[in-house]
Amino acid sequence: MNSTEENLKDSESSTEVGNVNNESIQDTIKRFPPHTRYLVVASCFVIQGITCGIVHAWGVQQEYLANNVYKDEPQKVNTLGYIGTIMFFSAYFWGMPAGWVAEVWSYRKLCFIGIPIAALGNLLASFSKEPWQLCLTQGIVFGIGFGMVFGPTSTAPATWFTKHRGLATGITVAGVGVGGLIIAPLTEFLISATSVAWCQRITALYVLVLGMISSCFVQVPVQDKTRTFRNFDWRAFYNLRFAVHAAMVFFVTAAYIVPYTYLPEFWVHHGVSSKTASVLIAIANVASSIGRIIIGISADYLGVLNSLVLALGIAALSCLAIWPFSTSVGVGVVLAIFYGSMAGGYWSVAPLAAAKLFGIEKLTSNSGTFYTISAVGAWLGNPVGNAILNGPGHGSNYLGMSIYIGVLWASAFLMAAINRISFSKRRID
Repeated sequence: MNSTEENLKDSESSTEVGNVNNESIQDTIKRFPPHTRYLVVASCFVIQGITCGIVHAWGVQQEYLANNVYKDEPQKVNTLGYIGTIMFFSAYFWGMPAGWVAEVWSYRKLCFIGIPIAALGNLLASFSKEPWQLCLTQGIVFGIGFGMVFGPTSTAPATWFTKHRGLATGITVAGVGVGGLIIAPLTEFLISATSVAWCQRITALYVLVLGMISSCFVQVPVQDKTRTFRNFDWRAFYNLRFAVHAAMVFFVTAAYIVPYTYLPEFWVHHGVSSKTASVLIAIANVASSIGRIIIGISADYLGVLNSLVLALGIAALSCLAIWPFSTSVGVGVVLAIFYGSMAGGYWSVAPLAAAKLFGIEKLTSNSGTFYTISAVGAWLGNPVGNAILNGPGHGSNYLGMSIYIGVLWASAFLMAAINRISFSKRRID
């Protein structure tokens, strides 16, 4: 075996990362009750589900508003397309300060602040009469609360594990898929049984109740008391590998939510009922949950960076090779499974890859920094897709949109591959 092959094997044999002494971590964890780490995973799972799940299910509500409430007002329909984008932009924009505050102050207290803000956004949205008001309430207010809890709950479980870090993270972020699976059909039911306004109010209630209960158990085993708000480490911004990883996160952020937003409209346009389209999105969320766990396990055995490259590559192929032909329910199921599982799987290994490349001790703040940098991608994703869809020569065939999303995923794949190769050779500093 040559030296390069040895580097590939050694660097990807486990998810133990950074300069942290795993024995000292285990000694610290042993001071807590044995069930603590599992409560952390479960609580973060729930918070991920009720926040990210709402964003994933927004396409169901958008489809109803576009085809019923504002069907004769195209300008307002276009404005609706910004709401999902604003939620993600707001969440990612606050990633860097949220990650830093969590590490310096408290993961739990930050969640106690973020959850009520997210619930308030849903409550205020129930009184909104115009799409621009939904942009302010559902988009910005909910997005800020979402941003405060997203990064900390994505990364906290990883700090409790060494050997099975990938599995723990995979289970945690699988909450997104489970949340979408439950919330998408629940939203469809609540809108048909009551109204959009009452759907939002009920959503605010379960976000507040479930979120606050779960926040009680969010914590990390070690909180670095030597760090303060004044000694932020800016050295990472001069690291080329850091820049490549940030570009990867940017491309994924721009691409990820667009299919969840526009696939319901795509399927309805091709003759699929709105209820069936909702079921297909639910299938994508199921696949997302399963994919997050599978890719998480893969990270423990095949390696974090290898699994990241695999997930990104298959996600790109699903958009380029399957989406254009998914006009029937059967092919739609295939698309939902492949895209849902691999796009979802990315979120299991993204924080682990950051830990692998830059160290576990600053995982939350580094991940938050990547999210903030990629906020522009979150802002551009849906609007650019909508512009392509409504552009000359595209009409409503969605081919341009599927190519656009596929190219973004392919670009992320390229960035991940570059870091994978450079990490094995240790040539980028």
